[in-house]
Amino acid sequence: MENPLNYKILQNSPNFKKPKLELEQYITPVDITLEIIKQANSLGHLSGNVADFGCGTGRLAIGAAMLGAKVTGYEIDDDALMLAIDYSKKNDLDIKWVSMAIENVSESYDTVLMNPPFGSQRPGADAIFLEKALNVSSNIWTIHMAETKDFIERLVEANSGEIISAYEFDFLLNKTMPFHTRDKKTKKAILYHIASLR
Repeated sequence: MENPLNYKILQNSPNFKKPKLELEQYITPVDITLEIIKQANSLGHLSGNVADFGCGTGRLAIGAAMLGAKVTGYEIDDDALMLAIDYSKKNDLDIKWVSMAIENVSESYDTVLMNPPFGSQRPGADAIFLEKALNVSSNIWTIHMAETKDFIERLVEANSGEIISAYEFDFLLNKTMPFHTRDKKTKKAILYHIASLR
């Protein structure tokens, strides 16, 4: 059977045209997106209802949808959401896109995938995303800066969650924000698989 994951569609998925500083908009690198969806898929976590929190231009949602997941992408930035909508239509991907702040999500999901704000511009933004994910889903696949490891571990425990795996990697940040002084910068990040024990 042919692999339904079309690398080219994932690679060509849109980037932010004008990334918003206050939303800490950094697109998830293609290799990390592949890692997340392949790991999640191998454990059966894309077989049910899946949400991409803070989906931006939709890369994680697109990858999950290509592997057969029933995906809903949530995003507060309508400019980014329109890019995701247009691209998914162009590639015949059946994804539900919702313009909504994460705080207002009330539906339950089997799995949440997300590359949330790191909390450096809006302190606590990462906590809002993680707490909501733990409240509405069984499994969470999420990316956070390695320097926040202790904070994330405490937050997960306080919200009846358990870290199943943690994979450290280099997150490439391109020069997209006014305060960036270098064309490219690499930061240590961690991909977590977290289970909700609620």
